[in-house]
Amino acid sequence: MTAQQKMHIDDREPVLSIMVKPRETIRYTLNHKNFSYSLYVGAIGGFASALITLYGTPYQYKYSLGEMVYSSFITGVLYYLMINLILAALLSAIGSVFKGKGNVKTLFQTLCLTSIPYIWLMPIILFWMQLAPQTFFEVKNIAWEMTDYLILYVGSFFILAASIWVFVLNIIGVSEAHQISKWKSFFILLLASVFSSIVLGTFMIFLKIDYRVRIYTFQLIYR
Repeated sequence: MTAQQKMHIDDREPVLSIMVKPRETIRYTLNHKNFSYSLYVGAIGGFASALITLYGTPYQYKYSLGEMVYSSFITGVLYYLMINLILAALLSAIGSVFKGKGNVKTLFQTLCLTSIPYIWLMPIILFWMQLAPQTFFEVKNIAWEMTDYLILYVGSFFILAASIWVFVLNIIGVSEAHQISKWKSFFILLLASVFSSIVLGTFMIFLKIDYRVRIYTFQLIYR
């Protein structure tokens, strides 16, 4: 990083500077921030991502909004960091074929940083869930007013915009971590996403089989 680039990065707030100077901010953070900083950002990003995945899901009347938010925090943080670790390992392995220079650690940190748009969106999501849950969740037998449609369209736009920006940041971030072109970065991300889906899908199948075997064994023992 040049001295000029370093001057334009706010040491205090990479969460802000990444929105306008993503490549410089990612490089600055990798060079000057410790690993725990990226981990902290990734944890919050995972929480925000889990909240967004609740959008459009059936409303669970037996749980309060507080309980749903708390469960999203626990599962979101663990799942997001696990996914990022798997992706980082795949990105490192695939990237090495294209002469990329990034390792698992730097790629994991990069993936954590690219979740920042979701962090920006989190206050809006929490407010939306509380203000108009009938438009955020799938709630049956409730008549909508014009303001409900307006909230739905505005909220959906924010989610779409944040998701697109996260995708773009991933391409830029992997490109910077590996020191390769954005096109190579896009292709590597595509391959890593396909492989990670296969790995996670296989893992979930084995978990399901293991669960059924355990239940069957338990029934045999205690019959």
